[in-house]
Amino acid sequence: MFNHILKLIWKKRKSNALMMLEIFFSFLILFAVWSLTVYTWRNYAQPKGLNSERVWVMYLNFNADEDSLRNQARELTQQEMARFKEIESFAFVSSNAPYSFSTMNSAFEVNGKSHLTDIIAAGDNYDATLGIELKAGRWFEMSDTIGKNQPVVINRVLAENMFGREDPIGKTIGSDDNPRVVVGVVDYFRHKSSFQPDENVLFQPMSKWETDVLLRVAPGAGAAFEARLTEAMHRLGKDWNIEVQHLDDMRATQDKFILVPILILFIVCGFLVFNVALGLFGVLFQNINRRKGEIGLRRAIGATQKQVMQYFIGETLVIAGFGLALGVFFAVQIPLLNVFDVETSTYLWAIVLAIASIVVIAVVCALYPSRQAAVILPAVALHEE
Repeated sequence: MFNHILKLIWKKRKSNALMMLEIFFSFLILFAVWSLTVYTWRNYAQPKGLNSERVWVMYLNFNADEDSLRNQARELTQQEMARFKEIESFAFVSSNAPYSFSTMNSAFEVNGKSHLTDIIAAGDNYDATLGIELKAGRWFEMSDTIGKNQPVVINRVLAENMFGREDPIGKTIGSDDNPRVVVGVVDYFRHKSSFQPDENVLFQPMSKWETDVLLRVAPGAGAAFEARLTEAMHRLGKDWNIEVQHLDDMRATQDKFILVPILILFIVCGFLVFNVALGLFGVLFQNINRRKGEIGLRRAIGATQKQVMQYFIGETLVIAGFGLALGVFFAVQIPLLNVFDVETSTYLWAIVLAIASIVVIAVVCALYPSRQAAVILPAVALHEE
């Protein structure tokens, strides 16, 4: 039967070539969509490494250029924060607080290889405020900053990229002018969005420039406490600029910023695949109408309705198989060439899901025309011929 189908496909190769081409482009579209879907889902499923629940960000601008005035303002802020029983923990942080649109990074060279790394300057209680769990070592304290070496905490990805399987605790990174000693390692820390891949992150003690504050509030602290907190901070400095945002809301904004373009891409690709499916349905329906004589002859020599349906669905799947084979050939080049530096398994899953999608589309498109062909009476089909 398979050889017979191949012969028929070859005899009608010009008309079937169009179907194969449609299948080929549909596979490429679905491969791209499924690759993005698998990649996005895998990132989303990874642990975030921080707890944003009941965490607020208070953006402070002291409007002071002198170091002494800035230090005095920070001390006043710390004293005021400690006065509120609604604040469980707080820590100063650089402008690139979690889920903000601010980024600070630098490249560190280890063993002749450069590693681009996100840098976060943080205060003593940064880990407690965000619920960060250390995988090894400890969090730095301000007392650790006394001396030439600066204490830092890095995440697991950066530790593996820099030192492989070696223990990173006590290792020195950075230049001789500004050496950094690793005192702790965290597992995950995805601070940009819920869909952020696992990237290099380094935490270092805050400098004189950090004025923003992360604070974890007690359950039930809401708008009334936020108003009291803002009013209290304004009393400390009348010319201070103060803004409070909730970390959960910031994360939701970042997630929407990423999801909206993806959803638009899905809609466009879905529209293209739907049009291809309609075209495939039309071509199949037209082919079956032209082959009523062949169908009648098959029924006359004993073919059942089920066998006729299976034949035309099988023929459609064989045609789709040729288009899929060409599409898979091009798709596997992406992981082989490591074009986007994504795990190979992501592309393999995308190929499998794209093939399954094409098979489902081909079967659905062939089902109704095949059923119409199966119910044709032999006498009617042969009479029309």
